[in-house]
Amino acid sequence: MAGEELLIVDGAEKDREGLRRHFDGRGQVCTVVANRAQARDALTQKFFPVMLVDLDVDEPSGGLELLRIVKERSPQTTAVVLTARRTFEGAVEAFRLGAADVIVKATEHVPRLRSAVDGILARTVSTQQGSQLHRDARSVLHDAFKVMLAQAHVVYADISAALPPVRPRVLLVDGDAALLEVLAKLMRLEGWDLSIEMSGGGALDRGSRGGLDILVVRDDLPDLRGSMVLKSLQAERTELMGLLYGTPGPDARLDRLERGRAEPKFGTLERPEQLIDAVRRLSSELSTKAQERRLIEAFRADHADFLRRFAKLKGQIDNLVDD
Repeated sequence: MAGEELLIVDGAEKDREGLRRHFDGRGQVCTVVANRAQARDALTQKFFPVMLVDLDVDEPSGGLELLRIVKERSPQTTAVVLTARRTFEGAVEAFRLGAADVIVKATEHVPRLRSAVDGILARTVSTQQGSQLHRDARSVLHDAFKVMLAQAHVVYADISAALPPVRPRVLLVDGDAALLEVLAKLMRLEGWDLSIEMSGGGALDRGSRGGLDILVVRDDLPDLRGSMVLKSLQAERTELMGLLYGTPGPDARLDRLERGRAEPKFGTLERPEQLIDAVRRLSSELSTKAQERRLIEAFRADHADFLRRFAKLKGQIDNLVDD
């Protein structure tokens, strides 16, 4: 196939130049080297679908060492071994190392060499096209699932509307009794299921028992850093939402933590009411997630067999795609 690249490795100038002229004339792009060191360098610089290598490059059976290197460093490169001598042992070892063919250097074997190269290049193109097809199919399946969810919102709108807002289970942790009292009063007005702790140790003990949706913690606690408390509990329960704050003021940060990592520019905390607004945002997300779960459950109940086949196909395609 025209345009494909070949690596030719042969210590005999007459042979390698003859191979270059022959395959250049067929439209292939040839890189020609005279020894194994040059071949190694070429293989690290670019991908060659086909390598033609003399069995005895550098030394008797030296080409076998190059086959071992290709097998380790460029397994998608397919080698054809050329030899000026008939050797059963060398041919057997070449095939064992992955060579597609072992061909004696003779005029009458040129058609066989051309056929071997054409077959390898055809398979390479087919593999590349197949990989792109798999990536395209994965993308379409991803978009199709989003479309199905959007349609589920319409079909199962009554289920979504019937679901009451989530009453989040909130743990508030602050060592400042006065600020804690202000924040707790504001949170209770929201009707949230509120628990209170004044230390990091108490928060870890309460959080380890589960039953929490949102952890709101001041960073400078009397015993531990609030960030450490949040990261520890989120490591145990990755779905736990977290807010980390400083003493309210112009420069006080308000960070949202997911899986122990802060989201940039979540907000500032100049006054306590801003913290309540942040918890409202998280509570709204919880309600949305609950609606999504109900929609998916309803959709799954009506289309269980389809979703099973969809998931199986997507998994198979994911396994075929090499990112």
